[in-house]
Amino acid sequence: MNRFFYISLLIIVLGMISCNDDKETLTVSGFGNSDTPALTPSQTSITLNAETPAVSALTLTWGDYDLSLNSDAYDLPDGMIEKYIELATDQSFETAESSLNQSNTRSYTHVELNNLAKKLGMEAWETASLYIRIKYVLGKNITPQYSNVVALSITPYGIRMNTLDLLSTDKERVTANLYSPTENGIYQGYIGASGWMNAYFRENDGTTWGNDGIVGTAFKLSNDESTHWNIWYPGAAGCYWTTVDTHSQQWSATLLTNLSIIIDGNPVELKFSVPRNSWTGSFKTTGATTITSAKAETKAYTMNTGTDDDAAISGTMELNFTTSAPKAGSYIITLEMGGEEVIAILEEGEIEENNYQNYLDMINPDNWDDILCKLYSPEEDYIYQGFCYAAGWQNFKFATEDRETIYGSVPESLYELDPTGAAWNIWMDTENSGFYLYTANLANNTWSALEITSMAVSGDFNGWSIASDLMTYDLELKVWKVILDITYIEWGMNIVINEDWDMMLTKKNNGVLQYGKGSNIVPDETGTYLLTINMWDMNNITYTLDKQ
Repeated sequence: MNRFFYISLLIIVLGMISCNDDKETLTVSGFGNSDTPALTPSQTSITLNAETPAVSALTLTWGDYDLSLNSDAYDLPDGMIEKYIELATDQSFETAESSLNQSNTRSYTHVELNNLAKKLGMEAWETASLYIRIKYVLGKNITPQYSNVVALSITPYGIRMNTLDLLSTDKERVTANLYSPTENGIYQGYIGASGWMNAYFRENDGTTWGNDGIVGTAFKLSNDESTHWNIWYPGAAGCYWTTVDTHSQQWSATLLTNLSIIIDGNPVELKFSVPRNSWTGSFKTTGATTITSAKAETKAYTMNTGTDDDAAISGTMELNFTTSAPKAGSYIITLEMGGEEVIAILEEGEIEENNYQNYLDMINPDNWDDILCKLYSPEEDYIYQGFCYAAGWQNFKFATEDRETIYGSVPESLYELDPTGAAWNIWMDTENSGFYLYTANLANNTWSALEITSMAVSGDFNGWSIASDLMTYDLELKVWKVILDITYIEWGMNIVINEDWDMMLTKKNNGVLQYGKGSNIVPDETGTYLLTINMWDMNNITYTLDKQ
């Protein structure tokens, strides 16, 4: 018979068993004597850190009771004593968090200890006492024993509400940040925004803010993700001082233009880069100089103005920073706008003249003056796009406007661009004629063509349908046309390409459309209209809306 079975059963039930007079009496000793096992912490003052969640913050070690039987014929099984770690915010341990731990050590990471502190009701960022002891249990009918009590000074952390993420429209990427140093729910910062850039705002607790979903309230916010839309910036690309007020549920965008610094009493204008969110300029100084500010003209867009340029409030803004040129010479200054404060970087040298060409022509390879269409690069990122009709197997090339560089295809690799004399003609790799959106990426020397299969006029007059009022391409006139029966106007209409709302033609100004987000086309009155669109120049897509 297994002797461990008998001794375990005896101790679990009573901890001590008396047998019949003619049998042996077994007793357990060593539990509850005066030698209390010691509990020792690795440290007694801990400031928990959200930036190191997996790092060990505290290690506890403790002793054990040395139990024995009064008979050498039997052995005590392992784990007879259950050991519990108890944590409490009061020395009485009336409300304690308890966990079983049969070893004699336990380490807590920053996030584990912080979660326990929050569960016990400790306040974030406030230092308070946390009491810990080990509870030893031999059996239900036997009084538990305890280690010494350790008092720790703990400062838990909470969710810092000091930054706000600017999210892409798919809510997947963080593209920039705004800041709230006092964590008061008002966030501010400089955002490099393209024209009509769409986005969402997200706080550190996961609250996501968008537009309230009501037409005509571009700067009203809502955190109801079931109904809100993305927010959008005004039509001019540039540097926007952006304020998000989660209390009033409003935001605003102030466009900075004509930013300049003063060198030797003269203004030096800086140029803004949207992708880099920075201002850059160059200057010469006759001696050592310190620069502490820059001044800009501004246009503020608010709840009252909407995105209407004419209603925007004009003003000025001063940007404060400090940088010094140690001696006379030529310098390049860069103001980095993406942080909590404007950072000025100064280096010796001169900015090379910017010869960037915003246009790239699609040309007949046999006649460079025959421009098939004009591709455009609004962001100076060497990515050009344009619309053009092409016949099956048609040949062409891309060329800079000054014709200094002609791009053909790499021999045996059609979709790679080659600016050398060894290049082949580019050709359409299909026998089918069609209308295409071309992209020429000079940053990596590639090109592509997306066939345009539909152009639909969508607006209030047809319930925003993308299937009912389809345009057709006039090959002779090289324009798109459609007759529209407009009986209801309200917010107007746009042109949706390939049934994709991310591929739209919207109003840029009177008679001119743009590819991407913009204003709606709004007829003056109801009636029958002929809409005609010429897409030859990507930066100047013209249209007419003639009443019939």
